[in-house]
Amino acid sequence: MSSKNQKALFPSLIDELNYVADRLVAAQAEGSPRVVKRVREALETVSQRLAQAAAGLDPVIRPSSTFDPTNPATAGRIVALTMVAQARYPLSRVPVFYGSGVYALYYIGKEGVPGWVPAYAPLAGTQHPIYVGKADPIDPAAKEPVAQGQKLAARLREHAKTIGKATTTLDIHHFECRFLIVQTGFQSSAERYLIDFFKPIWNSETKICYGMSKHGDSAETRGNGRSPWHTMHPGVGWSDNERLVDQRPKHQIELDIAAHLATNRPYTDLTHIFDNFVADMKQLRVPLASQEIDPNAQDELDQLSDQPDITDTPG
Repeated sequence: MSSKNQKALFPSLIDELNYVADRLVAAQAEGSPRVVKRVREALETVSQRLAQAAAGLDPVIRPSSTFDPTNPATAGRIVALTMVAQARYPLSRVPVFYGSGVYALYYIGKEGVPGWVPAYAPLAGTQHPIYVGKADPIDPAAKEPVAQGQKLAARLREHAKTIGKATTTLDIHHFECRFLIVQTGFQSSAERYLIDFFKPIWNSETKICYGMSKHGDSAETRGNGRSPWHTMHPGVGWSDNERLVDQRPKHQIELDIAAHLATNRPYTDLTHIFDNFVADMKQLRVPLASQEIDPNAQDELDQLSDQPDITDTPG
């Protein structure tokens, strides 16, 4: 259809759209809350498509977002990137220090050495964490590390003790960690970004080999059975209770790990990680202007460029 015919079609389409909109406004959604919710979501989807159509008619490019440094998601992404840039330390030698924040655990086992886990082979020696987490401050209003307490160190040392108890399958010396002490309030968004970016197999959100951070209670009150992590790595007292039933058999967990790592290839070097972090932060992906800028041409943007910025001062 030619552009001329398309323009002639728009008025009739707008009339039809107004007619449908009037009917929708007058209609009353009836039925169960679930039905009403589906109707609302369908209308929101159509509304978004109409907004996209309107934006497409604007000859001036509309950015899909505005970079906001105060947005928790933006801050979380920057915190996550900074954490990945930190040095790695042996998990068995984490010192005691003040501060809360985010951290990552790495598997560095070697084949043929006691504590080698074949299922984790794709992660061994890479820059891809097997687990990421956060430690909240003692005081939600804490402004500096001492007021935050020793929460980050305590969390890392807790993981070290848990791994250290699973001596039949793991060796604590096969694990390293990175961590970053973070200003209170930013640790949660940073953790969410790290989980979404790396999809670590030990995190519960990935739904594969979760449960390391789960604290035990009696078999009588634990109705959900033995977690996959404790099935893979027995030795933590409460999880070895014979009354507990595995949520999934070990061979199935190993198959799930293999499938996940085949789909989500581990990052082997920091350069690849930083490139993907940067790619996530790109804002505009637009074509070049159809013509080069003519230095002698006059257009409406000239008036805008002649106006002083609000921070400019007369001089």
